[in-house]
Amino acid sequence: MSQLSQLSQALIDEISVRRPTIDELRTRTHRRHVRRRSLAAASLALAVGVAAVVASFGTTSITPTKPNKLQLVSYYQAAINVSNSTLETVGLPATVAIPTRVNPTLPTAGTNGVVSYVGAEYCPYCAIQRWGLLVALSKFGTFINLNNEIFSSSSDAYPHLASWSFVGAKYASEYFRFEPVELTSNKPISGGGHEPLEKMSEAQRVAYDKFNPQGELPFVDFGNHFVTLGASSSPAVLEGLSLSAIGQQLKNPKSAVALAVDGSANYFIASLCSMAQTDAPAICSSRVTLQAMKDLRRGERSPQTRSGGTTAPVQPPTSAPLSVWRKWSAEDRKFLLAAAADYRYPNSTCTVLKISVTPNKSNQTVLGVPAGVTRWGISIEGKCRPGQN
Repeated sequence: MSQLSQLSQALIDEISVRRPTIDELRTRTHRRHVRRRSLAAASLALAVGVAAVVASFGTTSITPTKPNKLQLVSYYQAAINVSNSTLETVGLPATVAIPTRVNPTLPTAGTNGVVSYVGAEYCPYCAIQRWGLLVALSKFGTFINLNNEIFSSSSDAYPHLASWSFVGAKYASEYFRFEPVELTSNKPISGGGHEPLEKMSEAQRVAYDKFNPQGELPFVDFGNHFVTLGASSSPAVLEGLSLSAIGQQLKNPKSAVALAVDGSANYFIASLCSMAQTDAPAICSSRVTLQAMKDLRRGERSPQTRSGGTTAPVQPPTSAPLSVWRKWSAEDRKFLLAAAADYRYPNSTCTVLKISVTPNKSNQTVLGVPAGVTRWGISIEGKCRPGQN
């Protein structure tokens, strides 16, 4: 069947969905997340650690104060500068939800090549999803005017979480467009609900109704390749923390915030790599991104990932004996060879011509690897047909 026939058939089969009102969206989202909270939050609390709560949260009864401009710059810079090595160390925690693979149809084609975010300022689940998106999107482009700091609702689950609004923000990327929408503010109105803010475009609304008929917030659509419904990780890790404190924890791969935010960002990055037509960023061929791509194609984690990490061997401490480092190097090469053999470029219009595992030995310590120990990387060469989506 031709591509046009497939798309046409999908249009015929597609079921139209009544568009919910903003108040219905809020009620649905709150009800669905309250229903899940006893299971999801409990498992996340066990996974990311009681110790992390004690170490990171401090006194959670203290209400964080609104940050000044200097603090805002600090947290923003921390989020966009999360290093690739930190993301590699965080890996793919089992407490992070995997985006869902979807198939676009003729109506949803209007958002091909677009990353759509639909959320609300009051929403605590949107608060943590914005953090992961900021980390991931910053690997592919640049934000400006991201200076609208907010707190989630104080009367909702996980109250008063520090975040920001995408209202007024601009993003530029050579790979795709980012179109964020904040449906309502965090200011309540009489009779229930919150003040309305922005509206989805018609193309966004079509994709939203098809892929998210229950009206989950937040909703993220990665170019009609993958979507997320609700938060990808528990907002509980943000409780009691200021914007600057969250920003600081993002670079500590052992912190509860990094496991939740950076772990989500790793799956977002893999989803974004599926949208990069040519000359994708180097992070698209990193070990953790390759593993995340495998998980996205399967729709589930591999056994190694399911237990809380990637299949890559754990890097020993720099002070470990040379024999331990040599063993790690051999295991690392074996892992990358397996990843290279299983690798498929995520965009069907592109073809891999050559993929190889290459050695890199340095006379000084690099990324914690001692001098003289061979580090391994993946080198990919390919071509894409111009003008294809």
